[in-house]
Amino acid sequence: MKNHSQTAPYGDDEGAGNIFFPVLVTDRSSFSNTHRNETSLMSCCSRERIMEMARSTKNIDGVLHDFEEGPPTAEMLRQRKRKSLPQRILERAFPPGSMLSSAFTLGSSTLGGGILGLPSAFNMTGYILSIILLVVVVILTVFSLWLLARSADVSGKRTYEDVMKVLMGRFPACMVAVLMCGFCIGGGVGYIISIGNLLTPVFANPGVPYFLTTKPGNRLITSMIWLVFILPLCLPKQIDSLRHTSLIGCICILFFVICIIIDACQYASKHGFRSELEMFGTGNHAIEGLGMVMFACLVQINAFEVYHEMSHPSPRRMVRDSIIAMSGCGLLYILVGFFGYMRFGKAVTDSILLMYQPGESVLFAVAYVGIVFKICVAFALHQLPMRDGIYHLIGWDVYLIPWWQNAVFCTFLSLVLLLAGLFVPNINIVFGLVGAFCGGFIGYIFPSLMFMYSGDFTLKKKGFLLYFSTYFLMLAGCVAAVFGTGASVYGVAV
Repeated sequence: MKNHSQTAPYGDDEGAGNIFFPVLVTDRSSFSNTHRNETSLMSCCSRERIMEMARSTKNIDGVLHDFEEGPPTAEMLRQRKRKSLPQRILERAFPPGSMLSSAFTLGSSTLGGGILGLPSAFNMTGYILSIILLVVVVILTVFSLWLLARSADVSGKRTYEDVMKVLMGRFPACMVAVLMCGFCIGGGVGYIISIGNLLTPVFANPGVPYFLTTKPGNRLITSMIWLVFILPLCLPKQIDSLRHTSLIGCICILFFVICIIIDACQYASKHGFRSELEMFGTGNHAIEGLGMVMFACLVQINAFEVYHEMSHPSPRRMVRDSIIAMSGCGLLYILVGFFGYMRFGKAVTDSILLMYQPGESVLFAVAYVGIVFKICVAFALHQLPMRDGIYHLIGWDVYLIPWWQNAVFCTFLSLVLLLAGLFVPNINIVFGLVGAFCGGFIGYIFPSLMFMYSGDFTLKKKGFLLYFSTYFLMLAGCVAAVFGTGASVYGVAV
């Protein structure tokens, strides 16, 4: 029999197993689809691959577990399943690795501080052009997530950096890690700024102690919110641990969007439609808004974690879940951008949070509390890929190091982002710069390059549509990175 090598993953599109690391098969007939003995694995897998398989995240009866070696005993499973009634109800309705879990985690990854700057982006770019940009970016995002899933299948790795290292080499992987850290630093800093913006109108009410109306007072309360709400969410190893908070956070954003629509409609009924609203923006400001739109839609930073924590990961399921997530997020972005711009017109040049007084409206008071919670969740979701990028550079494996070591390191990272966010003046500066430059590479250029380097990337084998769509995605990333970054730097300098 003729020997040949191929990469065969555990599980396929429909009946996939729970380990998603490929095994190098030297003889197809020596393996069955359902039984792979230990001797064959030892002879066919490298020591590194076996260590990855020995400690991986598995989905057993709808519950994710980390195993150091071998499957758990019945007693271990009973210990881990002794949960309260609300926990059991949530896990039954919202199990880890399910379609809803993946969709809400992806949606929560992109729904965050980015939505707060979209009315300003609509002001810069014009509401018609902004809607067109959002639709195009959402479609490209879903396509790039499919490319990332395909690349993950080929490489058999769990993180963005490791996939890039297998497919393209060490230097591109280090470049990914640096850009990922840069983007997540920008996102984390932006979320801290957003919390400060939330507190500014709250403390502007009469009767509030004078100290809280000052910058030091605002920074003190922001630091307390970080300590009580943000820091505990940054400590888990697995992104699926945040699925319940992600669901609650998405509901909070939805309520905030409803409040903006109600306020805008009430204003329009009294004062009419603003005459200064522009359909198409021109000049540098129009390009500057592109970076903010890209930041709002960038979900690729958490794509690999979400993909490998699916109960049955496959590119088809990744497309399904990403369509659900990005369609919902895109609709909310359009509503917030248009109605926020319609309500305040040319006056909205920063975060939409600075335009409201929550003390004058019960709805907005409740909405502001929900936004604080959602920002806390988004901060944690941004820190996870930053942690993975740094671990890749220093040679740590998040699934092998002790929990306390990961917790100490994540606490340090979160503290650094807090200190940076307390002293950066404007949210648009952060979102524009990191959204255009880092987002262009992470969201568009790198996914297309990884797919090209996955093998057999020819017009004949991939077909006209897939072949040229991949090149178009890379070109879009180049345009966004070059022109978006240039416009953001020009806007800061001038």
